[in-house]
Amino acid sequence: MINRRIYSSLYGLLPMARAAALQRNSIVGPSGPNPHHAWRQTGWITLKLGFTLLFMLLGGLLWASGPALTLASPNKKINAVLYTENGKLFYRIAAGAQTLIEPAVLGLRLDDRTPGTDVQQLRLLRQHTIREQRPSRLNSTVSLNHCIEYTVAVQQNDATDTIAFRLFDNGCAFRYQPAGNSHASLHEELTSFTLPANARVWYFERNNNWKLKSYAGLWMSTTPAKLPSVSSQGPIQGKPLVVELPGKKFMVITEAALYGYSGMRLKATGGNAVQVNFTEGAAGFAVNGKLQTPWRVVLFANSLDELVKNKIIENLNPLPDKQIFRDQSWIRPGIAVWSWITRKEENYLEPVEEMKFIDAAAELNFQFSLIDEGWETRWPGKWQQLTELCDYAAKKKIGIWVWKHSKDILDTVQRNRFLDSIRACGVVGLKTDFMNSEEKRFIEFEIGLLKAAAERKLMVNFHGCQAPTGESVSFPNEMTREGIRGMELNIMNEPIPSWHNAALPFTRLLLGHSDYTPAFFSNKANTTYTHQLALLYLFNSPFQCIAENPITLLSDPVYKPILPLLRSLPVTWNETLVLNGSEIGKLAAFARRKGKTWYVAVINGTATNRSFNLDLSFIRSKQNLQATVIRDAAGDAGFIKEVKKLKSGINTLFTIPANGGLVIQIKTDQNL
Repeated sequence: MINRRIYSSLYGLLPMARAAALQRNSIVGPSGPNPHHAWRQTGWITLKLGFTLLFMLLGGLLWASGPALTLASPNKKINAVLYTENGKLFYRIAAGAQTLIEPAVLGLRLDDRTPGTDVQQLRLLRQHTIREQRPSRLNSTVSLNHCIEYTVAVQQNDATDTIAFRLFDNGCAFRYQPAGNSHASLHEELTSFTLPANARVWYFERNNNWKLKSYAGLWMSTTPAKLPSVSSQGPIQGKPLVVELPGKKFMVITEAALYGYSGMRLKATGGNAVQVNFTEGAAGFAVNGKLQTPWRVVLFANSLDELVKNKIIENLNPLPDKQIFRDQSWIRPGIAVWSWITRKEENYLEPVEEMKFIDAAAELNFQFSLIDEGWETRWPGKWQQLTELCDYAAKKKIGIWVWKHSKDILDTVQRNRFLDSIRACGVVGLKTDFMNSEEKRFIEFEIGLLKAAAERKLMVNFHGCQAPTGESVSFPNEMTREGIRGMELNIMNEPIPSWHNAALPFTRLLLGHSDYTPAFFSNKANTTYTHQLALLYLFNSPFQCIAENPITLLSDPVYKPILPLLRSLPVTWNETLVLNGSEIGKLAAFARRKGKTWYVAVINGTATNRSFNLDLSFIRSKQNLQATVIRDAAGDAGFIKEVKKLKSGINTLFTIPANGGLVIQIKTDQNL
């Protein structure tokens, strides 16, 4: 058996031999236009040295386990190595000299087979480069999809399975494509991820069984060695795991393109490893057809800025169906008012009260009003009343969303009947709730609902669900989803601390949009007014549902300084930067651009004052810049609004109070 430690030490020699072989076939060698001369001078010596060292270290044992395959990203920044040991399939991932995934197992238990064990041969079937520009709604308007896709054949007895790998310069993804066109059941996925021992892991925690039902946990950190025992709920964690590596580098383990499969959870198994785990447990789940797994994803970043800008999850999802989404004019990002969270039971959902919310939404220049749980039971003539509200809202250019419990629309006939009914009333969007699981049947429910809603030109918001895996790329009518510990918890005696908010942009929000329902000024726990305001700029959601009562926003003088900002609040962005000083769980500082206007949003996740040095060098202007600054009043008494002249190249020092925030709007005249 080849010792994995010895194998790891050889990792750098294989690319050296490969590079020599490639050099032999190049058009122009490093010594001039004679490629054969260049090969004799450099390639043969390098290759001979490489193989000599290989056989010295292994004593000829390498071929007993089969040759390794080395896969590289377009600019060779990420490498993945596949190899076998006693017939078992292993892999390893590195970013240059930085190990990301130590040797770890690959494989499945599928029907009566176990692909990835008793492997006899690995072969690279084909590779091709993907380079395309795609639209995006996450942190920017475009996404560059650039990678090399490799298809690897895994020969095992009479079956040849394949694994697809995509190597990006900032990450690696792979998925299984087992042999055969009809599979009955998936019992277990053997895929594991072995983390560097000297790393720190961020995971979400909630001390009850809702943790993995709704993904509504607080973000905290531990070491890889402690993952099996750190949680009172057991060794299973939800996605993503965010790993801080030495040198302020970062890695994320998650999945992408979750279709026709159970959602991936991660079970700590000891030895700094986590293994793919499913809600269905040992029973597994039915496949009923040809199996292709979601992508298993490892993201890499040299900084928090690179981490936030990583587009791999989006890029691994297929583009929308051109027939269903030929016309996307009905898909409208925007801001919603919401009566549920600040409700008074004596008048909650009274039509006259909902009209007041619609009026306030129009006055705030918002786009939507969400009618939440209870409308179907509180309104005797629900369809007529809903139609009247939709008609009233439409005159004010406000779209109506409605809530529906998922259990009532799990049956496709009932689902379609309900969707037809709300569409006939004039509804533009549906919020569905309480799936409380990422079992395969609920994943299929979500995808089926997105497709059926799109056929009726309805937008969708998922609540009580798992985190996203890029579904909104294929189904752009998914405007947001929960899968996060959001402001609802503040009315459930589980108030959200500031440090959780300061961790979210670098943890859960890396996966995509979230219906956190920010700006809950009247029930803000230990955060400040400006902290809550800043969340509107830090947290992505094309459907941004604001928690605070809109009538209060318009009538209470404390909010007067921020009304101009609320009336022009963007929900999608042209450009995003993570600013210096940001640190997971302690300080989140972003600069975002919409058109010609930049917004700087900062939140302090600690209980002490923190200094923030604003460097505006990202704005390419030599002119003085007019900035509107919103900061916390002393004693958290509200907002202080100032108009300042700032200049690119001259830093400005701000003090962010304990648990506080800072928001700056900077208008430019640049055609960016």
